[in-house]
Amino acid sequence: MPHWQPHRTASRRLGAWESTAAHQRAILLGAAGAVSAVVARRPDLLVIVTPLVVAAVWGHLTRPRVEVTGTARLGDTTLREGSVTGLHVRTTPALPDLHGVVTVARVPWVERKPSSGIAELDDGSAAIGLRSTRWGRRRIGTVSIALVSSWGAFRVGPVDLPDLDWATLPVPASFDASAPTPHPRGIVGLNRSNRPGSGSEFNTIRQFHPGDRLRRIHWPVSMRTGTLHVTSTFTDEDAHVFLLVDCFSDLGPREGIDGRPTSLDVTVRAAGAISEHFLRSNDRLTLRTVGAAEVPTLGVGSGTNHLRRVLDTLAAIAPATERRDTGERAIRGVDPMALCLVLSPLVEPTMVTLAHTLAARGMTVVVVDTFPDHLVLDPKSVHQALAWRIRLLGREADVHSLRLRGVPVVPWHGPGSLDHVLRDIARRASAPRMARR
Repeated sequence: MPHWQPHRTASRRLGAWESTAAHQRAILLGAAGAVSAVVARRPDLLVIVTPLVVAAVWGHLTRPRVEVTGTARLGDTTLREGSVTGLHVRTTPALPDLHGVVTVARVPWVERKPSSGIAELDDGSAAIGLRSTRWGRRRIGTVSIALVSSWGAFRVGPVDLPDLDWATLPVPASFDASAPTPHPRGIVGLNRSNRPGSGSEFNTIRQFHPGDRLRRIHWPVSMRTGTLHVTSTFTDEDAHVFLLVDCFSDLGPREGIDGRPTSLDVTVRAAGAISEHFLRSNDRLTLRTVGAAEVPTLGVGSGTNHLRRVLDTLAAIAPATERRDTGERAIRGVDPMALCLVLSPLVEPTMVTLAHTLAARGMTVVVVDTFPDHLVLDPKSVHQALAWRIRLLGREADVHSLRLRGVPVVPWHGPGSLDHVLRDIARRASAPRMARR
């Protein structure tokens, strides 16, 4: 699949100048009035039509002779939810005594400043503020330009410019976890290991050995004992986190960043928050989606550049565009020592099956429940409330089956949502196990 590239600039010739209906009426009425005044010998009638004749002649003499080109340019093509950017429109060449307006059509999840989406051209340029209220890749409203010459004699347009589009990245929800990530194996992370080495977590104070760093010398103990002592630490390691995002459904009204979130809004923002937390801790992360078509495949990576790629991938999600996706391709080749986080509202049976499959392979699996509570708190009708009640009964059975297999199901509540379960997993991983002899 080719890399998606937003269109930041659009340009188009506005075409030939055409006379307006007002200019044609002025010519006809002026000519008819002048002829009538001469034939009927009515000088008063000639005085009445003189302004029309002057306006028609003046407008024709100041007619623009060159073709104008309109150009629209977005200030930013990559935004965060709720961010504002500017749309700058310019006409070239900038002819004198021209009046023009720029309009931006109304589209969902794009707010215009001014709210009418209309701005007047001043010296051939105009600016309109645009605010994106929901994540995703989409086009802004159609940009149209209309110009009128002096006395409204000639006009061009309105002409629609080629479409501009942008990518709105999801704003990661507030999230932080103080619990360690299970199964650390790398050498660049911030997770404490059980073996001594270079790191930041204190281990003990021991005697100096050749090769120890001088900055590790513990001078109080060295002065008291008469021999050099140094502080030793535990090695810092990184872990591998695998995120599986449910894109099958988008439950709830789509109100954007200023309203109540849908199930997919909660899922995407939670995935962004979890990714930001682990990637800033130098852990490795893999992101896979299920139920969305044309989403680029994202491999293993770490660091802030990989976080940007993760947010770009989340912005490319279009819900329920691949209903036949079984998820087998998404979970193929997953590191057996990775921490698998399945983010789903647990409405689609495919996601429950995938969680069972990962757990059956002996992997560490945690299901993050992203079902928004407001969907069932205030139903719009009795029939809707009954439908949700029936569906939630099946959902509770799915959650119970996962817990019977040993897969924890954790509701998403932002900071601290995963602390308890990650501590339990880390404690379980370090516990002694029976081995066959």
